[in-house]
Amino acid sequence: MEDAFVAIDDVDQSADMLREAAAYAAGAGADLVLYHPLTPEQFEESQTALDEIGRRENKDYADEDARTVAKQFVDDVAREALADFDVEYTVVTDVTEEMEASRIIELAEKRGCDHVFTTGRRRSPTGKAMFGDTTQQLILNFSGFVTVRTD
Repeated sequence: MEDAFVAIDDVDQSADMLREAAAYAAGAGADLVLYHPLTPEQFEESQTALDEIGRRENKDYADEDARTVAKQFVDDVAREALADFDVEYTVVTDVTEEMEASRIIELAEKRGCDHVFTTGRRRSPTGKAMFGDTTQQLILNFSGFVTVRTD
C-alpha cells in the first residue's frame, strides 16, 4: 500500500478530514503526506511578521522563513487531530497562487501516494465551467483514489 496525500487548504476545516485520512492510513499501513500551500501574499505577510518579531526581540530570524512557520502550524494542527491514531506523517508546503490540482497530483505521485484526501466546495455547474474546480480536476486526472470532504 502506498501513502496518502492530504491537501489542506483551510486548516480549520481540515481536522475532520485529517482524522478520516488517519483512519485510512492506520488501516492500510500507510503514512500521510500533509500539503498546505501559502499564497504569495500569505508568505510575504508571514515573512514581514517574522522580521517584526525579530526586531522586537533583537533576534535574527533570517534562517526562519514563512514556509517553516507554515509547516510548524500544520504540524501543530496535525498533532492534535491525529493524536488518537498511530500514523506517521510529513508536512510539505509550497508558495502558489491557489491550490492547483496539477501541483497536488505532481507532489502526490512524487511522494508515492495512491490516495488523495481533499476538501471540496459546493459550486454550481456554471461556476465549475467558468472557474474550473480543483476537486473535479483531481478526480479526473489523479491515477489513484480521491476522497473529498465537503462541509
